[in-house]
Amino acid sequence: MNDAMMDSSPFFKNSQFFKNSTKTQKISFACIIFLIFLTIFITFHFSFVSDNSNNSPAHKPTPVSALNFHPIIKRACSNTFYSSLCFSTLSSIESSEKATTLTQILHILIKNTITHVESTKFDILGHFRIQELKPYEENALQDCMEMLDQSMFELQEAKNDLYKFPTPSSFFYRSYDNLKTLLSAAMTNENSCIDGFSDLEEFDDLVLRNSHKEDLQNFLSPISRMISNCLAIVKYTENQHMKRAIINPRMLIARNRVEEFQDWVSNVDRKMMEIDAVMKPNVTVASDGCGNFTNITNAIEMAPNFSKIRYIIHVKAGNYCENVVVPRGKINIMLIGDGMGSTIITGSRSFADGFSTFASATLTVIGDKFIARDLSIVNTAGPQKYQAVALRVTSNSAFYHCEIISYQDTLYVHSFRQYYRNCTIKGTIDFIFGNAAAIFQDCLILVRKPILGQNNMITAQSRADPNQNTGISLQNSVIKADEDFNAMDRNNISTFLGRPWRNYSRTIIMNSYLDDLIHPRGWCRWNQYSTLDTVDYVEYMNTGPGSNTGSRITWGGYKNNGSEDIARRFSIGTFLRGADKWLQNTVLPLFNSSI
Repeated sequence: MNDAMMDSSPFFKNSQFFKNSTKTQKISFACIIFLIFLTIFITFHFSFVSDNSNNSPAHKPTPVSALNFHPIIKRACSNTFYSSLCFSTLSSIESSEKATTLTQILHILIKNTITHVESTKFDILGHFRIQELKPYEENALQDCMEMLDQSMFELQEAKNDLYKFPTPSSFFYRSYDNLKTLLSAAMTNENSCIDGFSDLEEFDDLVLRNSHKEDLQNFLSPISRMISNCLAIVKYTENQHMKRAIINPRMLIARNRVEEFQDWVSNVDRKMMEIDAVMKPNVTVASDGCGNFTNITNAIEMAPNFSKIRYIIHVKAGNYCENVVVPRGKINIMLIGDGMGSTIITGSRSFADGFSTFASATLTVIGDKFIARDLSIVNTAGPQKYQAVALRVTSNSAFYHCEIISYQDTLYVHSFRQYYRNCTIKGTIDFIFGNAAAIFQDCLILVRKPILGQNNMITAQSRADPNQNTGISLQNSVIKADEDFNAMDRNNISTFLGRPWRNYSRTIIMNSYLDDLIHPRGWCRWNQYSTLDTVDYVEYMNTGPGSNTGSRITWGGYKNNGSEDIARRFSIGTFLRGADKWLQNTVLPLFNSSI
């Protein structure tokens, strides 16, 4: 700030003090004012930069104002990535003064996040209402609204989960994993919203110039940071109670007894998936008109809402050309086909034809506790149409003896817990992708021939926060070329096990057969989306010509033939802990592994 700037200010022109001061006094006072404003600016700038860094794992220093908080709040917020946001959120809420337990702190933070998501939704709608959007931009915006609604639902479920264990002592005697799963899913929605506009930027330079993605990041980043803080506090709480358990092992015994009652399906369900199981369906779908319905969509629409018991839909052999959605209210749905290649659900939506990746799926599963067996799910758009999802799953779901076929982005394991057993998945680029906690057991992974200029990426996992309990785990499976991808083509086209979609991308391939199509380096970098030292990639006890790890990448986050302890983290009982009872009691036959 200089004299000319001060003279032009109405405040300074009308001040009697400045009219009567000497030039030296004016300069001295101006210097003082300048230094004050400079100090304020520097303090604000570095505070903003510190709390808005997405890549640094270091915790932020506790601000001076935190000295007035309860010690539990200070410890909890200091263990988050966005501590200033944590303190400011709690300081703005009157009830936080009475928060003296970690559960109370979490309840306040989650409740405040729900309010913020709701207001942000209206802010985004208001912002884009004055924009001239193309049809595919409107589709991407519609996806965002759907995902924000889903986030509010998941956050409300997380808050309800806390109500079930209201006392500090009972908070230990429960599984934290359902809470972490809900929070992880809620954070994933914000990233998926931004991803929709990222895809459009690559497709249309006009979208890039309009900065829609940047606008959305400004709207949604505070939500992601608030959820990140909740996840960090859950992790901190879990660590504190585990320390107590070391001193008092009986606490772990009591915890295990409580977790026995957290199954989401009954023992009766388990028998439904046995090969020789006899199941009486509630309704039958038959394309030839001999059933209750001729299409799957109508059968799902007529299913009861929020059913507490399994609702079985038998889909007889036939080709069902429809884009099927299992909405949020349709829980406990089970689709049973007459076999892979016999009962076929087909669709052809693709990114090239104006559909977002999120909305292109032939089968979309949002309703919780979904199960499918003995059917094929196919997107027939072809490799020239870019992203074309066959199956998108945004719920706790299980699939047995199912075939999932497309090219780019075949299977979108979007969020929650997912289990695939004896399934066949075919594709080219990122064809198993998303941020669920997903286990593939005894599956056949077939790599297809892409279009000219493309390389194959089997996985693209998108964990964005180290406290999300998500990742992709391939176990006891086979990875090889599909019949259309011959040896000559394989010499000219590289196939990688995967690439990291975000900074904390997590994938393990264990006890599996890798054929000769796998590139010697194994994994491919994706600089646009991630760093390489924070990913969590593991190969363990694989066989086959593609399993030789001698020339693998040397990223900080890659573990070459990791130890049994590392592999155990990705087994059903540990990686899907909290869902382990779900899987043990599910209707799927589980693979008995020593890990």
